[in-house]
Amino acid sequence: MRCRTTFYTALGRLLMVDLGEDEEQFAQFMMPLTAAFESMAQMFSSNSFNEQEAKRSLVGLVRDLRGIAFAFNAKSSFMMLFDWIYPAYMPILQRAIELWFHDPACTTPILKLMAELVHNRSQRLQFDVSSPNGILLFRETSKMITTYGNRILTLGELPKEQLYVLKLKGISICFSVLKAALSGSYVNFGVFRLYGDEALDNALQTFVKLLLSVPHSDLLDYPKLSQSYYSLLEVLTQDHMSFIASLEPHVIMYILSSISEGLTALDTMVCTGCCSCLDHIVTYLFKQLSRSGKKRGAPPPQESERFLHIMQQHPEMIQQMLSTVLNIIIFEDCRNQWSMSRPLLGLILLNEKYFSDLRRSIVSSQPPEKQQAMHLCFENLMEGIEGNLLTKNRDRFTQNLSAFRREVNDSMKNSTCGPNSNEMMS
Repeated sequence: MRCRTTFYTALGRLLMVDLGEDEEQFAQFMMPLTAAFESMAQMFSSNSFNEQEAKRSLVGLVRDLRGIAFAFNAKSSFMMLFDWIYPAYMPILQRAIELWFHDPACTTPILKLMAELVHNRSQRLQFDVSSPNGILLFRETSKMITTYGNRILTLGELPKEQLYVLKLKGISICFSVLKAALSGSYVNFGVFRLYGDEALDNALQTFVKLLLSVPHSDLLDYPKLSQSYYSLLEVLTQDHMSFIASLEPHVIMYILSSISEGLTALDTMVCTGCCSCLDHIVTYLFKQLSRSGKKRGAPPPQESERFLHIMQQHPEMIQQMLSTVLNIIIFEDCRNQWSMSRPLLGLILLNEKYFSDLRRSIVSSQPPEKQQAMHLCFENLMEGIEGNLLTKNRDRFTQNLSAFRREVNDSMKNSTCGPNSNEMMS
């Protein structure tokens, strides 16, 4: 059954050779799938059908369609496919999710098809300025995520050996779908709130519900889940920080804890994503604090004030991440030093007193003959660094950090009794 996707990808690529904008040729190619979808529509409308046969037919169809969608990288061909599937056949997919949400053999192919449809690969999702299709596509995406998410949470406790297959895999794909839709650059998300459309809020709230249903340990235990979660979180912290700031304190703490744990993940992609998330959050915090300190202009949004208040009540979370990042840079084989450097400056500026204490602790943990050299390393790290997060200042700090790491490594190589990497964490 899975080979059908590969087979239809090959067929789609062959079709693309001469397709161009020939809608007649496209319609002819899609005739078997059109007939199959029409048959499925009649089956669902009759309310009396063989469930297993319907599932088998639908799964085959969506696998075929996913193969075609993957092959159609050009705007002209993908737009023909979009016009073919929406609005005629999208309700069939939504109905299947409603009926068989508990069956991953059915939901996984459908969710993967949705992930492919919203993926703006090669800029194929470029709608005309007068077209509402980008918004309509996101509405369908939101509806599917919300429908699946709300229903999958009703499954209750699951055996550990079935947890990933029955629940976490679907959640992981939902995260991938939402990430692709949010980062596709074909939807102006400000429109939803402006016109009272709840599609964006529904999708984001479903994300929160799904996230809270997953223990922290599971986020990192399952690689596909962790990659999809941290990729989505990176997009949310970059473009939807006002939503993150508006969340309840326990949700914010959950997200920050997940970032803190992800910083030490073995998967470089996860670690890099966490650095980016942390950078966006720290930058947001720094900007809000700077604005509130100036006390001029429009007052900050309510969610910003709440977020600042939460972070001021729990300074240990940011301080812990400052310790973690510095610990990795100094004592470990840091494979993504540039990524680590980006949030570090903001963390230092937000916690100057804590950084001074941390610095003093690291210096004092060195052998007496090495303490002066370590002190000088820290002096050089902050040399020429201003109290802002402007690009020029960040770049200078990144350069300083590279030199700092080299100097510290040289110093520690020459040390006869280097410090324990955990000493600085106290």
